[in-house]
Amino acid sequence: MEVYCSGVARIRHNVTGQLYEIESDELDWHAVGGDERQMGPEMHYEAVLEHPELGELTWGLWEYPIGIENYSSTDVGGHEIVKDLDYGLKHERPDPEEWLDYDVPANPFTIFMESYHHTGDLLAEIGKDDGRDLVNRLIFSHQVTALEAYLGDTLLNVVASDENAMQRLIVGDDELSKQKFTLAVIREEPELVERKVREHLRTVLYHNLAKVDALYSIALGIRILSLTDKKDELFRSVMLRHDCVHRNGFGKDGLELSTFTREFVRETAEMIKSLVENIDRAIRERPKG
Repeated sequence: MEVYCSGVARIRHNVTGQLYEIESDELDWHAVGGDERQMGPEMHYEAVLEHPELGELTWGLWEYPIGIENYSSTDVGGHEIVKDLDYGLKHERPDPEEWLDYDVPANPFTIFMESYHHTGDLLAEIGKDDGRDLVNRLIFSHQVTALEAYLGDTLLNVVASDENAMQRLIVGDDELSKQKFTLAVIREEPELVERKVREHLRTVLYHNLAKVDALYSIALGIRILSLTDKKDELFRSVMLRHDCVHRNGFGKDGLELSTFTREFVRETAEMIKSLVENIDRAIRERPKG
């Protein structure tokens, strides 16, 4: 895990009323320790800033269990936080070398549908009407994860099998188009370009739907977000999954979310399934070349 921090904090002095701004790049984050708990170590990350007028300001994050953002806290010494920084924990981008042995499944659509039916059965059997239920949250999180897996595996498969799609991606994607190699390097590894494209696609965070929509458009001529009439609900689902995975079902305000009723999880599953079916149909019907 790594800390992300962006934006500008605005803090009002409790005596003078003066408003001060703190830029995110002024903070230097460190892992300052951790305690051993029942589910493993609890990691504590902290950034401390000595401000000439406000005194000591502290931002803290706690990771527990490993991989989950458990708690965050901003201490401005009695002053008023008008607007805080946007900060939290995120997973580091995977190292492309870790993906070299990954075999992309031949039929991501079939795998997605199997997951859809399985999670639907689980929801019906052991899900609860309570929107705070852990099982409901787990099923909901898996549904969004299954969508990410489908999007990534499908794009990898199509680009690997379609030279025109790969060429469009090489030319149209900013990161790929900037890469340059000497003739000696290319001669040493004839499949260098294809490998670099695969590695690039494997580092994409497929819950970034706007980015994924752009990649599908460049390579395949398909705007996936135009294939759903519930785009806002889809983006909200991605954000809610982040709260489930990184905040254990709590929002940024520290309040427990009660959204995940059995009906809400079922409706989300249907929305995602409809999008996947539309994407799969669009890929099959798209003009080749």
